[in-house]
Amino acid sequence: MPDFPSDSKSAMPLLGRMLLATLLGCACGLAAAETVTEALDDLDQHGYASPLLAMRRLQAATGRPDGAAPVAQQLRYQSTLALLAIHGKHKRELDAALAQVQQLADGGRCQPCGPHLLALRIGRADVNNERAAVKPLVDQLAALPPSADLRLEAERLGLLSRGNMLLDEEEQALDLGVRAIETASRAGLPAAEARLMNALVRVHFARGDMASALRVTQDGYALAERIGFRFVMAQSRVNQNYAYGTLGQGDKEYQALRDVLRITNGTPGTEALEEIAQSNLSAYHIHRGEYPQAIRATVAAEALARRLGDDIGLAFALSNRGSALARSGRVDEGMALMKQGMAQAEKAGGRREVLDLLSEQVNVLERAGRDREALAALRKWVKLSGDITSAEREKAVLELQEKFSAERKTREIERLSLQNARSQAEVAAHAWKQRLWAALAVVLLLSAALLVQWLRRVRRRNQALVVDNAALASQSIHDPLTGVFNRRHFEQLMGQQEATVHGRSRDRHYQAAVGLLLLDVDHFKRINDTYGHAAGDEVLKVVAARLSSLVREQDAVVRWGGEEFVLVLPGTSAEGLPIIAAKALGALGREPVKHEGREIPVRASAGAIAWPAWMDQKWMDAVHMADLALYLSKTGGRNRATCFLRLREGADLSRVHADLAAAAAAGDVDLQVVPGPA
Repeated sequence: MPDFPSDSKSAMPLLGRMLLATLLGCACGLAAAETVTEALDDLDQHGYASPLLAMRRLQAATGRPDGAAPVAQQLRYQSTLALLAIHGKHKRELDAALAQVQQLADGGRCQPCGPHLLALRIGRADVNNERAAVKPLVDQLAALPPSADLRLEAERLGLLSRGNMLLDEEEQALDLGVRAIETASRAGLPAAEARLMNALVRVHFARGDMASALRVTQDGYALAERIGFRFVMAQSRVNQNYAYGTLGQGDKEYQALRDVLRITNGTPGTEALEEIAQSNLSAYHIHRGEYPQAIRATVAAEALARRLGDDIGLAFALSNRGSALARSGRVDEGMALMKQGMAQAEKAGGRREVLDLLSEQVNVLERAGRDREALAALRKWVKLSGDITSAEREKAVLELQEKFSAERKTREIERLSLQNARSQAEVAAHAWKQRLWAALAVVLLLSAALLVQWLRRVRRRNQALVVDNAALASQSIHDPLTGVFNRRHFEQLMGQQEATVHGRSRDRHYQAAVGLLLLDVDHFKRINDTYGHAAGDEVLKVVAARLSSLVREQDAVVRWGGEEFVLVLPGTSAEGLPIIAAKALGALGREPVKHEGREIPVRASAGAIAWPAWMDQKWMDAVHMADLALYLSKTGGRNRATCFLRLREGADLSRVHADLAAAAAAGDVDLQVVPGPA
């Protein structure tokens, strides 16, 4: 029996105080518990340190919606879990959440569940690398009307963009990605906006547009940092590392990697980002000849790859450590590790990764003076490269054949339908002819009148069909908002111009055939945020109209995407570009745009080049150079145009492509800055 104090008057207050403290402790615990709604709202506004931690947070929250909860609450909870699983590539959790959304859709009480389920399945196909499943999902989802729920619509557009990216439909992916970001912004979902901006960077990478990729990932990082979205901060730094490495900006490349490791340090669920950072860090140190640092980074990358079961990551970690050892003088030991890494990549089925590892083996063997082994590795590289190219060519041919076959079947169905209609008309006409012979004069006149009416209806129907076909043709080449040409028509137009350019005899100065002026409306997001999206649309319409009023009949105004436009100016030399740029900036900036009684000031930045600027320059490269010039205008203060006048003889083209400003400072190119109106 417990030994209570002998004085009962002192014992009872003590027990009372203990019970009261216990009850207060329970009450405090209940007050501190987070509800699912609170957690979901916070994730929308501030994001998360990792998808894994966010899922654990939701699963630990109180008030998780069960089968009796409103359908909208169940859908939000389960779809958020699915999106987190897609973002973190957690397959088991993704399948579980999708099963719950499927159950909601099957119940018949959730109208948005079906479309949202299609969108989430696109994400699952990407996570599971099931490319064949993407096309039908994208086609079904694209055919559905937009959702009135901006949260669901932003995710629908984002996953549609992801699906088109997997299908190599990069222009469609870009348009959908921009619309997804704008929808998330209108819905007041900053975390989704930051995440979708990070996803859009992949599209710019696929298009080879490093300048745009860098701008978007910098904006995405700034937004993620402002709201505390650490996972997107780390992802953005990984993307910046790739962009800086491609552009040859080593110091920024290194700092981005250090930031990834700082942000993810010790955070569960970020191991994949840490592995990428350590692997890229090892490659960075190898490139700089810092082999001890490279080896330390590869050891960390290898440990993470083994922990994650990432065979390809393990292959690169082993190969990078072998490269660092071989380059530091331990050739045999290093080559053994590099071969082990290549065997790992071959086992995982990564043919392109094997190609990269073989290339590094060739470099290491050449450096070590083992020419015979280097030649053998090079021959293996050439054979594998040829096999991959042939396989990709055969795949492309099969895809074209399937597309042609589908189109041919469609045309055959249309032809048979027309033939059937014609046969029916002939049968009907023959029947009418027999009746006419047997009918009285009144019936004859009546039948003739009916026949005339029928012919008129057919003629009107045919005329309407001609008008509809013309409208469809116009819509296929024009931007629906501004009425100017769209990007698809621009590519066709430049293809025609390219045939003209290569067929034309040019002197040693490479007299240009086409002037390209790329313009971007300054602070357009601020216009949308300040005046509303209707005002932003009006600004784009007025900009298109003002540019159209400047150009000649043979010129073209193209909406490049978002708030960017391109002027295509055949026969315009580099010397004429500053004049045209000044006129364009003046036309856009001298008068404000009026909308609903308010005046909206408009300024623009531009980059211009006369294509071809050097021998055998492709038009895609000319557009890239114009975009680099536009970037200089933006970073130089906006409301100006930077014109690429000429390339000096003996210039370093790699430096020109990597950093246009540095190339100008080194004397490789001549640039002229044209200020806009004050």
